Amino acid sequence: MSRAPTIAAVNALSYAREIKELFLAHERPEFPDFFDRAYPPAFADGATSWLGHDQEGRLAMHIACLPHRFRFAGRDVVGGLLANLMVTKAYRSFFPALALVNRLVRDSKARGIIDFLYADPNEESRALLCGTRFVRVGTLRRYVLPVADRRPAVNLGIRLFHTLVRATSGGPRRAKVVPHPAARFGAETFWVPPEDSARLTAHHDQALYVSRLPGYPGDRDWWLTCHRDGGSGPADAAWLVRGPDASGLAGLHAVRWATHPHLPLTSVLPGLVAELRRHGCERLDLMAVAESDLGRTLRRCGFIPRSDAVPLFALALTRLGEECMHSVKHWEITHLDCDR
Repeated sequence: MSRAPTIAAVNALSYAREIKELFLAHERPEFPDFFDRAYPPAFADGATSWLGHDQEGRLAMHIACLPHRFRFAGRDVVGGLLANLMVTKAYRSFFPALALVNRLVRDSKARGIIDFLYADPNEESRALLCGTRFVRVGTLRRYVLPVADRRPAVNLGIRLFHTLVRATSGGPRRAKVVPHPAARFGAETFWVPPEDSARLTAHHDQALYVSRLPGYPGDRDWWLTCHRDGGSGPADAAWLVRGPDASGLAGLHAVRWATHPHLPLTSVLPGLVAELRRHGCERLDLMAVAESDLGRTLRRCGFIPRSDAVPLFALALTRLGEECMHSVKHWEITHLDCDR
């Protein structure tokens, strides 16, 4: 019987070759490129990896905790995203991986920097988190908004659908929506959430977009700024869109606000749909927390929930982190803030 691996907290950049080889050996050919994009800025910002080596000194296990900074009810909060769990086949029983996660939890709590840990695990890892003190707090679900269709009859139906949504949702006047190529748009205004926002909203920066969106900013990346009441002043919001692809699908990757209270989605939607159509988009998709106010608003505005969904698990390390865990209705995050 194999002895349990020796676990240590490390800077993953010092073990880059070993970690990449571990993932390549387990059919994750995309990981080295992700490592090169995401790990240097993450570890410069305080990330940590935990490695498990077998008795011959070979790397057998890896997991990372990537710090994500949020603002919640006017306070700064730090969440630790569990990411890139990999265990060799020889140790894919419950207890070696459990020891790895428990070590991550103990070390993170001892450092006193992170308020809560969270994860959006795949099916194989869910049982592992259920075996620890992590609890399920919500569901990260994919939503799709019909925008247009090449078939005239279906396209007419979609237009009538949007007319009905606007008529039944009410709300303020239509906001002005302006498109900007991402390569020529300074998104710095939207990196930090509004100070007085009641929602749990993540800090973003250029490094996050580059690490999570390969090739960003590319020809298919653009920002849509939203201006209250059609005004010409500073934008109140900005949405990051990639696409559409050859099938007409575009992805909404970030919903950012510069002001509080936020512009209602009902006032943004007409201009958003019009710009998407001009860009040849037929469907717009994004991932949001189904139990959140954002998720409910998306459904009310015509976004259709799809079967693509993963559970969100969390573990509070501080009292503030516990408050965040019990306020999932205020979580305004997308897949960029998770491990999707």
